Amino acid sequence: MVKKMSDNLNFFFVSSILLNVLFIALGIIFITKKGGISYLVRKLAIRVTTDLQGNYYYDEKKTHFESLPPTDSAIIFLGDSLTDGCEWSELFPGKIIKNRGISGDRTDGVLNRIDEIVRAKPRKILIMVGINDLVQGKNLVTVINNYKLILEKFQYQLPDTEVVIQSVLPINSPRAWETKQIKFNNSKVIAMNTKLQGLAEEFSFEYIDLFSSFVDADNQLDLRYTLDGVHLNGEGYLHWQKNIEKNVVD
Repeated sequence: MVKKMSDNLNFFFVSSILLNVLFIALGIIFITKKGGISYLVRKLAIRVTTDLQGNYYYDEKKTHFESLPPTDSAIIFLGDSLTDGCEWSELFPGKIIKNRGISGDRTDGVLNRIDEIVRAKPRKILIMVGINDLVQGKNLVTVINNYKLILEKFQYQLPDTEVVIQSVLPINSPRAWETKQIKFNNSKVIAMNTKLQGLAEEFSFEYIDLFSSFVDADNQLDLRYTLDGVHLNGEGYLHWQKNIEKNVVD
């Protein structure tokens, strides 16, 4: 009797292991057919959460963007406060432009709201994001991984959309400390921009080096273009416009 019970337990144990192996094998086959690790990463990306959720301004803007009527073939400017603060449609009159900047946004925040961008089916996307990640001490590897997920989403779901990666702008550290108590070293921006240029090559997207045209001799954001050392003034936006005009007016 004891031996029979032991044999039954062994049978159920072995059967359980075989079933688990079968399910794992089927899962691996399914993921492989869908595109392997890239597919899995993309699926995880759409479930990303961010501590920007619960920030009223972020949530209000996100829901506002989602409620707006669709407009195919627009040019989308995507990013944080630097993008949010510009009247792009006035700088480029005659163009169908959507400003999808949200002040304070980061790479994870863009991932969290990327479905609205995809649904819009834009003709072109000009993206600049990442400075808030760096200022808040996010690990560069994590930031670049987030950025790569954004680009993968564009590449797979918007194959006909032209994507332009704009370099992250520098900060004027002395002025930023004076006005906002932000202590920052632009070497982090330089390191990130090097990675972004590499991503542009990897995805065959265009890369625009704005950093070089905004820095002074000390590798600080030129004070001609900023009041607080972080954000841009009117002259700063006009300078930005000149640097990307050929990418917008075509």
